[in-house]
Amino acid sequence: MKKERNIKKIKQYELLINARNFHYDNFNKWMTYYYVAIGALFVGYYTMKSGNKLDSFGENSLMLLGFVVGLFWYWSCKGYYYWNINFITLVNNFEKEILELDKEERVYFVFANKKTQNNYLSPIGGANISTSKVTILFSFTITTLWGVLFLFNNLKKLPCLQNCEWVNILLSLFLSISIVLIISSLIPKHFLYSKIDHFPDLKIKHD
Repeated sequence: MKKERNIKKIKQYELLINARNFHYDNFNKWMTYYYVAIGALFVGYYTMKSGNKLDSFGENSLMLLGFVVGLFWYWSCKGYYYWNINFITLVNNFEKEILELDKEERVYFVFANKKTQNNYLSPIGGANISTSKVTILFSFTITTLWGVLFLFNNLKKLPCLQNCEWVNILLSLFLSISIVLIISSLIPKHFLYSKIDHFPDLKIKHD
């Protein structure tokens, strides 16, 4: 019986690891779609803009499309980070509570040489930086810039801002950031969230 229980535990552990890896692989595939879409929109917009092939409606449509695609990308990055932390926590907890491994034996608990290569000033060295957080920030920045382009292009038509380019830029930046944050606090929470209410919340305490 003990041997069977151990085999079951190992299979559950493998299933958890595989689920985490599947989630990671899927995220990388999805990100490729966003990179291609955002890149194509940027190139298409500036190519047509420089060639004077865009009317006002076409220009606004492309910028809005870029903003919407950027939002989806930003939300996908945030969603991935949420689920990634969940899987790491589950794996760590499984190793601790089910497999009863010591801290030094747990894959998602130990770290090798924390101070090695942790140099924020070196141009050729590594540092303790979360690549997931960088990706979230990058997607937020790109989304915000699409918003700035759209707002700047339309606000400059107002008489009071026609001769105030820097005011227009700062106002567009402020409004774009505000819009991204407000929309992100409303739409994903109510329409794009994963239905996990029926899942038990383990409320795992980190070591």
